[in-house]
Amino acid sequence: MKRRFIVLIFVVFTFAALGLISIQVYQTKQSMTASESLFSISVNNTMDAVVPKLEQLSPEDYSYSHIDSLITDELLTNGITREPEVAIAYTHMNEYLYCSHPGSEPQFRESPYKFTYKPDFAEADTDMFLVLYFPHSPWDFGFNTNAFSIIYILLIAVVTALLIITTYTISKQRKVDEMKNDFINNMTHEIKTPLATISLASQMLQDTSVSTDPEQQKSFLNIIQDETSRLRVLVDTILQSAKMSNKKYSINLDEVDIHDMITHVAQSFKLTLSNRNGSLTIDLKADPSVIYADPLHISNLIHNLIDNAIKYSTGQPLIEVSTTTADNMLVLKIRDHGIGISREDQKHIFEKFYRVSTGNVHNVKGFGIGLNYVAQVVQLHHGTIEVESELGEGTSFTVRLPI
Repeated sequence: MKRRFIVLIFVVFTFAALGLISIQVYQTKQSMTASESLFSISVNNTMDAVVPKLEQLSPEDYSYSHIDSLITDELLTNGITREPEVAIAYTHMNEYLYCSHPGSEPQFRESPYKFTYKPDFAEADTDMFLVLYFPHSPWDFGFNTNAFSIIYILLIAVVTALLIITTYTISKQRKVDEMKNDFINNMTHEIKTPLATISLASQMLQDTSVSTDPEQQKSFLNIIQDETSRLRVLVDTILQSAKMSNKKYSINLDEVDIHDMITHVAQSFKLTLSNRNGSLTIDLKADPSVIYADPLHISNLIHNLIDNAIKYSTGQPLIEVSTTTADNMLVLKIRDHGIGISREDQKHIFEKFYRVSTGNVHNVKGFGIGLNYVAQVVQLHHGTIEVESELGEGTSFTVRLPI
């Protein structure tokens, strides 16, 4: 699925979801406004019936608790279940004859429910208000409307989140598919090249003019041996990387002398470095140099790091390999003076199938699984790996393995 199409689907869905939410919010607001209007009408109807009754009460029947009870009962008759606070105040609202909840005077002054009240005991020229105040609650008006609206919005939010996750997953899967295709293409090319070289060298050995020259024979046999070794490393890296994806995978520990292994692996790059007038400097100071590790994986780890150092060097490769010991760990450092790795690429170089951008360098080959394999090997050995790099100044990989 093309990225543009995925983005289009996401944008259309987002606009649709926002539109639905806006409509629902508008409808909710309208419903709440209508509920408030009906509530006000019901309160006014209630008080139109209650006020005359209160004004006609005889002094012996007059009590504030009776007033509260009469108002509450009449509100229930008109379908209002909320219990109000009640006050009897003079018209200037600065003096109260009665307040059911002392301390609520400021709310009474702001209340829209003020009704002219003239009890029999009041003087003829005295005006009073019977005031109701309903404590506010977010669920006061249109409870069902609010509840369904919130559920509706939450469902849209959930669907939107699922769409985002799905879009991200599809985009990530598409990226993985592209990397897998690049991996297959690179693998095909990487394997075909040494096979073609071995085939050509074999044909040359069959040539009678070559077979009589011992030096040429040795040269072609060395080529076949080097390309066979290269193929073995490629196949081992691919197979071992696939095996390591299994969480139950275990390694075969044995005593490994890192110094001997580095020396042995370095020999396999002698011809490659010679052809490019490069050099491989070895400084082995680790003491002890023997660790418990898987010989095959450690050998491939060293081979991959040196191979990368050579591949990502322009001109003459200058590779430095050193070992030291620190905090009961053997420290292996492999440094080159090549093109370097950007800070953004450094975040992803240990991901499977990820290949570092090489800019104008087009002769760099690889599968995109070498450093991922190296990281897995280090993890299986309970070690750590770090990278330090600056563009144009080279790269240094530091591997720490328990002694």
